Amino acid sequence: VNIPEAYGGFGANAQVFSRVFGEVGATDPALAVYFGAHQSIGCKGITLFVTEDQKQRWLPGCAAGTTVAAFCLTEPGSGSDAQAMTTRAVPSEDGTYYTLSGTKIWISNAGYAGLFTVFAKVPEVQADGTTKQRATAFIVDAKATGITLGQPEQKMGIKASDTRTVTFENVRVPVEDRLGEVGQGFKFALEILNSGRLGLAAGSARGARKIMHDALVYAKQREQFGKPTGTCQALQQN
Repeated sequence: VNIPEAYGGFGANAQVFSRVFGEVGATDPALAVYFGAHQSIGCKGITLFVTEDQKQRWLPGCAAGTTVAAFCLTEPGSGSDAQAMTTRAVPSEDGTYYTLSGTKIWISNAGYAGLFTVFAKVPEVQADGTTKQRATAFIVDAKATGITLGQPEQKMGIKASDTRTVTFENVRVPVEDRLGEVGQGFKFALEILNSGRLGLAAGSARGARKIMHDALVYAKQREQFGKPTGTCQALQQN
C-alpha cells in the first residue's frame, strides 16, 4: 500500500493507508497483523532509509507479496529498552560483511518471512582506543545460513498470526545490506515503529467500531424474559 509506485507499490499516503488498515482490522485482526508486520514495519525501513540499489533489490518483491518482511527488534532481555539489546554484528577484517549473532522474540511473520529487518550492536573503536557498541539496522535474507525459527507462539488472540523466536548464529550479512550508517539503528527503529503504530491504531479503532455494531445488532435480536436483551438496564449502561 505505501511502497512507492516506482517499485511496484500503490504509493498511498497516510490517510489512505489508515483507511485500508481500518477495513482489514474490522475484518480479521490476524490479517491486519500480517499485513502490518510486513509493510508497516518489516520493509518500512527499506522504503525510508536505504540506497537506490537496496530499494531496487528488495522493494519490488515486497510490493508484489512474493517476499514477506518481518521486523526483529525485541529480545528476551530488551523490549521497549532497545538500547539494552545483546544481538551483535561484528564486521569482518576486510570490511565486506558482518557476522550477526543473537536472539529475537515475538517476531510477527517469522514463519513466512523472506527478509528480516534486524537491529544489532556493532563494535566501533573510538579515538581513545575504547570500543563502543552502536545500534545498527540490517536487511537480512531469511534463508541465510545460521537462521533458525522457534515454534509458533500459542497466543490468546490473533492466533492466525505467525509469531516466533528467531535465532541468528554467525549469520553472514553483506555490508551492502546494512541500513544506513553504523549507529543509526535506534533512530531508524523509532521512525519505523511510528508507522506501525499508525496502522495498528487504525485497524484497532475500526475493529472496535465493528464489534460495537455487531453487539448492538445482537442485543436487539436476542430475547430473554419476553423482551430484547438490549432493553435490560445492565446492557444499556454498558
